Amino acid sequence: MTSIKKNHVVNCINYANEKKLFDRLNDIYKNLPNGDCSGCGNCCMESVGTNLIEFINIYNYLENKPELKKMCLDKIVDYYFLEYIEKKPCPFKDKYNRCMIYDVRPLNCRLFGHWKKEDYNKNLDNVTQRNREYRDLIKSRYGFDISDKVVNYRINYCESFIPEHKYLSKSQRLEFADSLMTLDSNIYAKGIIDIDFKDRGIVEYFIESLLHEDTAYNIKIRVSKDDKVRNRAINRLKKILY
Repeated sequence: MTSIKKNHVVNCINYANEKKLFDRLNDIYKNLPNGDCSGCGNCCMESVGTNLIEFINIYNYLENKPELKKMCLDKIVDYYFLEYIEKKPCPFKDKYNRCMIYDVRPLNCRLFGHWKKEDYNKNLDNVTQRNREYRDLIKSRYGFDISDKVVNYRINYCESFIPEHKYLSKSQRLEFADSLMTLDSNIYAKGIIDIDFKDRGIVEYFIESLLHEDTAYNIKIRVSKDDKVRNRAINRLKKILY
């Protein structure tokens, strides 16, 4: 049993096509400012926060590309279940630092580089602090240590990115985010998908479409604690889930 049911996702895709929600999403993306990116891939190192409409858009994109979908799902499973053990890049980044879903990449990816440095570093410090608090929680609850490299990994501010005009303020960034929330609300209000409304990364969305959230987390804890079953369990999941 999965937390995000496949037929619900299909219903969402059909509804988004019918109501032209994907067109509205693309219009929001088109209104984002441009910038000069070096393509180093240093920022592509996390399960980036993603809206429901974006997950559905990416899911739909991969459905028509079975080989790419299999490749991405393999990397998503590795990312999620090994997240406490080693720091892995975004599962949608290839070995040449290219985004394999570039045409449908989420808003947060598109906005990276457009932050003002002060805003970015303040947020980064908050993320690091939350990581350390979560490390302590996991240690007290399950008795193992999340890797220090994972806990303290920082995607530093990009000094090489050059915005076409100027950096965006927090209110400007949130305006784009609010536009996506409006699209999400259209889907939730229709009642065609039965999931809790909460923050999720793109990896978490896909994992919940493969397994129930609680089951996935329990497996994650088990393989994080026991390296003897780790590789065997993950390889077995890949064989039976897709």
